[in-house]
Amino acid sequence: MQAYILSVAGAVLLSAVVSILVPDGKLGPLIRGMTKLLTLILLVSPVISLFRGTGFSFDETVYEEDASFLAAAAKRAEEREENAVESWLQTQYGIEGKADVDFNEDGSYSAKSVTVCIADFGIYEDAAHIDISLHIEEALEEQYGCEAEIIAGNGEGE
Repeated sequence: MQAYILSVAGAVLLSAVVSILVPDGKLGPLIRGMTKLLTLILLVSPVISLFRGTGFSFDETVYEEDASFLAAAAKRAEEREENAVESWLQTQYGIEGKADVDFNEDGSYSAKSVTVCIADFGIYEDAAHIDISLHIEEALEEQYGCEAEIIAGNGEGE
């Protein structure tokens, strides 16, 4: 494709130079007409090759996935989501916790599991921990579309 564009550009430039240099005598219009015809033939040559059945030729390059880049991108996305969950817990409930979001390894960046270890329930009393934990778990499962687990700061699941 690059060779085609270069040949058309060269023909147009050659035609312009010839038009400037050729005198206005009897042969001038004939030479100018020939250069215009040459440029026109170059422009329509891809259409002619399509009618012949040869078509265009493109290089078929096979691209491979860069596994290390995909892993690094997934890790950064997980960190971003973990920070978002921790910030959401703090602003929505006033709870301090550490989030762990695991993404699927298929490159879709969809969550596989969400685990939240709550370090401090803040103003909530012991009886309200279970209710708040269930509410947070439901909200995370709805948000990420995967299993969510809430773990109290002492390591026991609720």
